[in-house]
Amino acid sequence: MELNYESIVPLYEQIMESIKQEMHSGNLAPHQKLPTEDELSTQYGVSRITIRRAIAELVKLGLVEKKQGKGTFVAAPKLRKAFNRPGMSFTEICAANGMKASAKILFSGVEIPQNEQVVKWLGLKPGTQAVRILRLRYADGRPLVIEDNYFSMEYAYLLAVDLEHNSLYHYLREKKGIEIIPGEVILRLVRADSKTAKLLEVSRGTPMLQIDSCTRKGDGDVLHTCHQVGYGEDFDFIVR
Repeated sequence: MELNYESIVPLYEQIMESIKQEMHSGNLAPHQKLPTEDELSTQYGVSRITIRRAIAELVKLGLVEKKQGKGTFVAAPKLRKAFNRPGMSFTEICAANGMKASAKILFSGVEIPQNEQVVKWLGLKPGTQAVRILRLRYADGRPLVIEDNYFSMEYAYLLAVDLEHNSLYHYLREKKGIEIIPGEVILRLVRADSKTAKLLEVSRGTPMLQIDSCTRKGDGDVLHTCHQVGYGEDFDFIVR
């Protein structure tokens, strides 16, 4: 887009529109780094002050974001998870945001839970085994959250289900007729350790949301527990 120096539209607004068009056309993709102020100044033939104003306005609009020491990047579209919608699975969250969910099984088997909260929620006696399904969840191919589920042994049949290509909640609802309702939820802000950072493809120390929850069946009994770490800054949560 060539700038019109005779237009009543300020140059910084014309530059904003040019950058937005680049985003809409796909030439500037989410998470892609923008050229430096010097490079944009040369590209558009304007001062760095004008470029800085245009970028500042794009930041206000949430279209780009500045990362200290790294530069300015195209902001990724925000995903939304509504806590006020009962029993909504990760797959359903992605679908509601126009994205495709997928998963990678990190562990699927039987073991003794070591987390006291998991033992308490499931009502297990110390040393009792449970079904554990640990998955890395993706949204449109991008790793977003590590999801660690524990079920009592009556759900051992889940180990035979292909949970990399099928929704866990869809299977329980449609195949087993289980009504799924939310239970307790504990939220905590954490920073990604080296293992989490590697799986989610982020820098070590990146702020993450940790969610520990207990999901129940229609009769009020516990269905499973879930420990999640991830989501990060590209996710909005609706509480009410």
